[in-house]
Amino acid sequence: MKNGTRPWKILMIDDEPELLEVMKDVLEEQNYQVFQASNGPEGVLINEMIDPDLIILDLRMPGMDGIETLRKIRESDMVVLVVILTGYGCPDTIRDAADLEVSEYLSKPFENDDLVTVIGKLLET
Repeated sequence: MKNGTRPWKILMIDDEPELLEVMKDVLEEQNYQVFQASNGPEGVLINEMIDPDLIILDLRMPGMDGIETLRKIRESDMVVLVVILTGYGCPDTIRDAADLEVSEYLSKPFENDDLVTVIGKLLET
């Protein structure tokens, strides 16, 4: 899958190294270019450096959580697609995320095929 002549760039922001590695392997098999950040501040910085097409963002992270991270990203990037990962979908958090233009939600645990399907649909539209 390509965006013009280059692979789609995906930034994953999650504090679980094992999950990052699994998702990276799955997405690279689909020919996506994958970047990783293990916390919110690192994710904000990498987003500015690489200008990804899509961000996969965990809500529950120590320090700067996913909503705070997304607020920071949205200060300079209103167009990047965002998929929220959460095991904790409380209504207030979902409302906050909706206000920040989230494209899709995936509940943990999720199947690798679900992740690939959601990303494929978002990037093809």
